[in-house]
Amino acid sequence: MGAVALIRSGFERLFVDGPVGSSTGGGEQQVITVEQVGELALPTGRLVAADPFVVWPEDAEPFTDEVEPGNYPVSVSLVSYVDGDGVPDERQGYRVAAARVVIRDEPAYSWRPAVTAGEHVPMLPVMPEFGYDVKSSTGAFFDVVTATALDRLVSDDELGNCDLIDALGAVGGGRGPANVTDARSGLNVVAFSTGWGDGVYPTWVGRNTAGDPVAFVTDFFVVNKV
Repeated sequence: MGAVALIRSGFERLFVDGPVGSSTGGGEQQVITVEQVGELALPTGRLVAADPFVVWPEDAEPFTDEVEPGNYPVSVSLVSYVDGDGVPDERQGYRVAAARVVIRDEPAYSWRPAVTAGEHVPMLPVMPEFGYDVKSSTGAFFDVVTATALDRLVSDDELGNCDLIDALGAVGGGRGPANVTDARSGLNVVAFSTGWGDGVYPTWVGRNTAGDPVAFVTDFFVVNKV
């Protein structure tokens, strides 16, 4: 689904159970199932979206939009496929179409690119590619102060086990989503597969009429244009 259409209609439509978008070339209909992933701790209120397996702790860059420190619910939009006879395509399973952190339980009045310090994105229709770079087919949300804890979660222990890989592997055939807490710090990260895999994926911030953030949504370009 194109960014223009989503900005006009609201990214909320990616988080409503049921059919969405236009049929695929093979006549299949995409169907959304929203999954709640629990809460994300934001002790500093500075949210980061990144590939958890490639970001170094010192390179984690939070969005410039800060929120009140606290715990916020995270959900993902899972897209599956149904053929013309209404039969689910089990071969494809599902794809994570989008991931969302809800800051306020109210609709967004407007959507703008969520940017990091020094990043400037012109508004549509002249908009360059923006977002975070994914090289492990995995994305995540976490607080900037959680970056060191995340480094432990993505590292192998002395037995060769990796907490985040194990958690993702236990859910959805490795696609997640997974909400994993670091035992040492008590901080957590929410991770998930990124649509069709590697790429650059944008995060948008929805604001209310007062200009306060109500949600952050990362779009993985799975839903077909309407």
